[in-house]
Formats: sequence, C-alpha cells, structure tokens
Amino acid sequence: MTVAKGHLRPVSPHPPPSHPWGDPVWSYPVPVAVHPFPDGWRVDVAVVGAGFTGLATAHYVLQRSPTLRVAVFEVQEVGAGASGRTGGLVLEDTAVGPLPGVEDCIATLRELVSTQRIACDLRLGGCWQIGRRGGHPHSPIHWDDHGVLEVVNFIPGGAFDPRKFLAGLAEVVQRAGGLILEHAPVTGLDVTSRGVRLEVGGRAVFAERVVFATNAFCLPLLGLQDWAGGVHTIAVATEPLSDAAFDAMGWATHTPFYTLDLPYLWGRVTADGRAVIGAGLVGRDAVDNARVDSAEAVQLFDSLERRIRGLHPVLHRVHITHRWMGPLCFTNDSKPVIARLDGDGRVLVATGYRGHGVALSVRVGKLLADVLAGQGSLPAWSYRPS
Repeated sequence: MTVAKGHLRPVSPHPPPSHPWGDPVWSYPVPVAVHPFPDGWRVDVAVVGAGFTGLATAHYVLQRSPTLRVAVFEVQEVGAGASGRTGGLVLEDTAVGPLPGVEDCIATLRELVSTQRIACDLRLGGCWQIGRRGGHPHSPIHWDDHGVLEVVNFIPGGAFDPRKFLAGLAEVVQRAGGLILEHAPVTGLDVTSRGVRLEVGGRAVFAERVVFATNAFCLPLLGLQDWAGGVHTIAVATEPLSDAAFDAMGWATHTPFYTLDLPYLWGRVTADGRAVIGAGLVGRDAVDNARVDSAEAVQLFDSLERRIRGLHPVLHRVHITHRWMGPLCFTNDSKPVIARLDGDGRVLVATGYRGHGVALSVRVGKLLADVLAGQGSLPAWSYRPS
C-alpha cells in the first residue's frame, strides 16, 4: 500500500529551525505596507497585537466607522504569535463551553470570510470528538493510542489555513485605511482623563481608545500576571499522504478531531494532504524563552511522533516534515478575559482563549468593536484586571 505521495524514505534528522519556536507548516506571505510614525502620533483607536483578534477588531471598527484613524501595533510580524502557529481548527464557543456575549463564533467567521472574500481553505464540514471509551458503533476510525480511539461525537467545526486567513484579513484592514505597524513593541501604558499614552518603540503614541489582543504576552503590563499565564503547545506535520492512506485509516473525510480524554491529541488535514497533529505542553510561564530544540521540547516531539506512527500501520514509516510550537494563554478560571482596564473603558483587553480561539477570536473582535462604538457591553462573567 502506498503511504504517501512519492516513495517512502527513512526518517531523517530534523533540520535546525529558523525560529526558536520552530517553523510551522503554514508559510503563506502576509504583505504589510511600511508606515513610519512620528513621536507624538495621534490615532483614534490603537490595537496592540496583529493576530486574529487584533486584526478582526480593526476590521470591525473600520467597518462601523470608516473615518476613524486605526493603527495596529505588532512587536514582530503579523501572526508571529499564536495566530500564525495554531493548528487552524475551527470550533464553536469557548474552552469552557457556551458563554453569553460570544455566541455564534463559527457563523461570524464564515460571514467574514464570505463577505470579504478571504481565500483561506476554510472547510466547515464538522469536527470529531474522539475517545477511548463510548465510541460510536459505526466509527470510521479505530486508532491505537493508549487504547482504541474512536469517534464519540460529531460537532460543528472545521479548519482553515491560518496564514492565508491572516493575509486576507490584513489586506482587508489596510484596504479600509487601517495601518499595521510591524516591529513596533508596546512597552508602556498610561491612562489619563484625556486619552491613553502608549510607549511604542521608544516613541509616544496617543490614542482615544486602546485594545490589547496580545495573547500570552504583555500580562504584567495589563495587570494579569497573577490571573493568566502562558505555555506552548506543540504540533507536527507529515509529508502529503495518499488518498489510499487516508482511506485505510478511516480518515477519508479529512474531518478535524480532538480527544475527549487523556492523553490529549488533536489533528486535521491540510489542503495539500498533510496530517497536522498536536499534543503536549511545554515552556509554561516561560513563553518568550521557549525553544523547539530544548531537551524538554524534543522529548515531547519524539513522544508525539511515536504516537502518530503507532496510530495505524500506514503511518509506521511516515515522514515528519515540520515541528513547531505555539503560545497559548490560560486563565485561573479557564474563561477568556474580555474586559476593560480602566474605569472609563478607554483600554480593553482580550486574552486567555486557552487554545480555543480561532473562531472565538473573530467573534471577540466584533464584540470589542461594538463596545468601542457604544453598541455593546463587555461580558459580566469575565475577570477584570485591577
């Protein structure tokens, strides 16, 4: 039986990564125009973080009020954090289930992709919840991983290419007049009755309203260091697999999945037929300094690859082409933080999606834009930083 497109090859040592966190399988370019800004620059809305939430917020703000001066500040490049390193699974609700104010996550993402014509390989054919107990009698899969993994439930969901989505959303924001400023670290925040002063790359930027969408970063600046923390999750990608291989595994539909029990495992299939599978956490509370080639990470990657090769005989000799990690932000109550930092609501923050933020982040961006326009309210269930 042919396992992959092309000939089988022995597993070779992994080449040195170009990034300390490894190189994701997603590589689509995200063009961003360069915009130098002066000391003392003034904007109406400053968004900190050019990931899914930040760009979605900028889009919806500009959609509501096209004349506003909106700037998105990013410490590295668009999608350099969690958004460009996610597995791209699209799921409904939050990590703790449905919460008021952030319903209809998938529908919001679908509408954005459709109306703005963002080509991102979005497929919303559903998602498998799989497990080692309670499998459906007609489960198409019977994979070996600390027991037999079978489909337990079929739920709404899907997957997309996160880099293509970022590229499309960044284009939408820039086309609407929003500015995206890369390599622009925000290191200071001062809220006054007249507005907000940000320290950005050694220069002052003044904004009427500010949104922080920085995931596991800037937590001390936001007063969240005791409520939230960062950690990396790991993922790998295989070489493109043949249709025969997917058929043999029972995965011909390419349906994304995640386990309901432990040890945890999630996976999806890319547009070019690669299996992307992830599990495991590394670098807790040391997100900035984590490395894909650290002893702890290598041990996790090696273990994950052994699990993948043991799932089904057709994967015994599969070649792993990519190893990478991506940051997550956990909160003490496992709920997202969607809150204001000051009494007047000049500074808003959204973080703590706990790895469940692909569709949620777009829904949160729309909610934040509504709040900034005075047409929505922040959720009462969210922790508020002091």
